Amino acid sequence: GGRPASPSPSALSDKDGEEQERAQREEAERRSRLQIYIFVLRCIAYPFNAKQPTDMARRQQKLNKQQLQTIKERFQAFLSGETQIVADEAFCNAIRNYFEVFLKSERVARMVHCGGCSANDFRDVFKKNIEKRVRSLPEIDGLSKETVLSSWIAKFDAIYRGEEDFRKQSSRMHMSAVSELILSKEQLYEMFQQILGIKKFEHQLLYNACQLDNTDEQAAQIRRELDGRLQLADLLGKERKFPRFVAKEMEAMYIEELKSSVNLLMANLESLPVSKGGPDFKLQKLKRSQNSSFLDIGDENDVQLSKSDVILSFTLEIVIVEVQGLKSVAPNRIVYCTMEVEGGEKLQTDQAEASRPQWGTQGDFTTTHPLPVVKVKLFTESTGVLALEDKELGKVVLYPTPNSPKAAELHKMVVPKNSQDSDLKIKLAVRMDKPPNMKHSGYLYVLGQKVWKRWKRRYCVLVQVSQYTFAMCSYREKKSEPQELMQLEGYTVDYTDPPPGLTGGRAFFNAVKEGDMLVFASDDEQDRVLWVQAMYRATGQSYKPVPPAQRQNCRGGNQQADAPVSLLTSERSQKHGMDEFISAMPCKFGHAALFRVLQKQTLQHRMN
Repeated sequence: GGRPASPSPSALSDKDGEEQERAQREEAERRSRLQIYIFVLRCIAYPFNAKQPTDMARRQQKLNKQQLQTIKERFQAFLSGETQIVADEAFCNAIRNYFEVFLKSERVARMVHCGGCSANDFRDVFKKNIEKRVRSLPEIDGLSKETVLSSWIAKFDAIYRGEEDFRKQSSRMHMSAVSELILSKEQLYEMFQQILGIKKFEHQLLYNACQLDNTDEQAAQIRRELDGRLQLADLLGKERKFPRFVAKEMEAMYIEELKSSVNLLMANLESLPVSKGGPDFKLQKLKRSQNSSFLDIGDENDVQLSKSDVILSFTLEIVIVEVQGLKSVAPNRIVYCTMEVEGGEKLQTDQAEASRPQWGTQGDFTTTHPLPVVKVKLFTESTGVLALEDKELGKVVLYPTPNSPKAAELHKMVVPKNSQDSDLKIKLAVRMDKPPNMKHSGYLYVLGQKVWKRWKRRYCVLVQVSQYTFAMCSYREKKSEPQELMQLEGYTVDYTDPPPGLTGGRAFFNAVKEGDMLVFASDDEQDRVLWVQAMYRATGQSYKPVPPAQRQNCRGGNQQADAPVSLLTSERSQKHGMDEFISAMPCKFGHAALFRVLQKQTLQHRMN
């Protein structure tokens, strides 16, 4: 017998082609959904331009058949005179008309059945209806039409709600309904994972790689995006890539409108206060000239910072635990410690016996010195009749910074000449907080052309003054104002190799601007990465610096042990192919098309 006929090769290849096409289409959709999800994540993480939950438009509850029946009964009861609500003839006529024509109509019943009506809609219909009626009423002296309208609406609400006790209950229900409408960030993330079909592990990868819990990173991301949008508007103008307009002059208006919409977003971002920390937690906004180009980066008429703009406020806690090695005083003598932050007040511990010099006393201080000097002294009470002051047994001077260890440590005390206490030690902890507007700090070698003209080691602090203004400052000990400062606007920061001829510092990076260049060096690689990350957020540059270690890793090689978490995360996100989505420039996408996809997915999610 003959063999069964096999399908022709052309039919097979058609089928393969369709399969392949479908696979490609699905992959394209998946990529598009991932990109949308990243944009959505950033909106949720840092809603600088969103309405606050208190003024969200209330989502109205839909009426069902049961409720419509109840409402009809309440209006019937009013018209039959069974309620306590006092009303004149004109109002009764208005209600009768509303009841007969609107509430009892077939059409309304059908709309309610399909879930197309809310209590608000019913109220609006009545309001529109009575506005015409009240306008046609004769004028009454001393009674405005507005007063009549609002009194009628109040009565309508009373009939609609039914008995008095029901009123209290409904307001409670309304409040709880409203609180349910306001979703937390976590709930929003979860909802959009379902809408866009994103897996939990993908969300976690993206969350970490986008640093969504880091508000500095989110604000920097928005600054970069807005800057990119302004540049894009300029480019459109130069290359004349407009949509087709009816009249020529619309082109200039189009560019103007693009720019003003971005400027409005910039103004909204700039108006967010930057918290300064410290006990009175002052908030600061910088005043800028409100012209349309008020955020042209690198503009000469920009805000010039003075040294008083960057004064920081710190709280210090000093905890004195115990003294060890005290031999020079009799065991029953009284000893105590004093502590001070130089330039401030002195505090004293309780008294203890020399045989058990233990306290656990905490002193709280505030200071404006980024490099404060802390002095702790040990005294014994003088017993002599003529002694005017107590005798100092030892002291220790400390120079804490926010990066110092927070745990209690033993420190050797300096003792007076010919004291027997050659091995006197004190155990204490000094904790210095980092105020929110201090973005990074530490010792760096710096060399610049306009400021810091000598290569030397300085204590540097990156200070955020407002949403768009950052300054690199160097401080000396016991000084509130910086010795020198430089605004970071318009600079580009990047990793660099050690320049020839400079000794000191191990890991180098620089900041460059037309006509100026600064070289920095930190003591180790990890600190360099943290400095560059912090400065990259502050400059608003679009170029993202990549650490040399990571560049080699991309070519193969192993991860350094002390690389910061964000580096390790970005390695993982690269591995899963997420990197291109995370670093994608939002201005290069057609957001209308993306929004259409999002809207469609959201509706499907809600229908199901």
